Amino acid sequence: MGLEGCSNALSEYLEFAKALAIEAGRVTLKYFRRNVVVEYKSDTTPVTIADRETEQFMRSAIHQRYPQHGILGEEDGETNPGAQWRWILDPIDGTQAFIHGVPLYTILIALESAGESLLGVIHCPPLDETVAAAAGCGCTFNGQRSRVSQVNDLAQARINVTDYADFMRRNPRFATALLSKARMCRGWGDAYGYLLVASGRAEIGLDPVVSVWDCAPLRPIIEEAGGRYSDFNGLQTLQASTVLASNGHLHDQLLCLAGLDFN
Repeated sequence: MGLEGCSNALSEYLEFAKALAIEAGRVTLKYFRRNVVVEYKSDTTPVTIADRETEQFMRSAIHQRYPQHGILGEEDGETNPGAQWRWILDPIDGTQAFIHGVPLYTILIALESAGESLLGVIHCPPLDETVAAAAGCGCTFNGQRSRVSQVNDLAQARINVTDYADFMRRNPRFATALLSKARMCRGWGDAYGYLLVASGRAEIGLDPVVSVWDCAPLRPIIEEAGGRYSDFNGLQTLQASTVLASNGHLHDQLLCLAGLDFN
């Protein structure tokens, strides 16, 4: 899709979201590689002052600009439920990377209406890289039009998986089949892996377990860049528990491999 289908409202929201992600990234950089205290939530996932302060910064900016909109964030839950527009925030996607000083964590922002994610931004603060898209508006990488790669052979594909060990434990047959066929497989990806797919520097990104704030920005970004997005069952839903994103040419092959775990 392209600019001809980009509504004025979505165009405005997209510009706001891109600027907000960059400003939020500056908040995280105050704490990056600063030996911050790491706490653990009830689900055993790590959290730091950077996560909390960054989400509060984004919430405040959204509420000031669009007080009628709803917000759902990983750290502070939901406000104004039932609103026509709902912002979905992950202040630091890749907290493990953040706390270990790996510069591949990202800020995630999505905008949802009527159960559909219509806008997404992935911003990597340490590398100053941003992909952003909205339905009908196309996808950009650092302000320039971004497209997926044209690789159509799985043997030449570059894959990003956040945690290979977790992928193997959760989906052993899919993991074995996929990783044995691909050209290369890299880790520490989190949402940065999807940024790479959208900007044509990788062909596949996947995660065997996600929450709504992890996957909400991904569909508009991947699809507007010319790729395909689904869960491991081929479904396109905001409530996905798994994520599979590709340049499109390889997607059917990937779903066939994923199906080994669902027979």
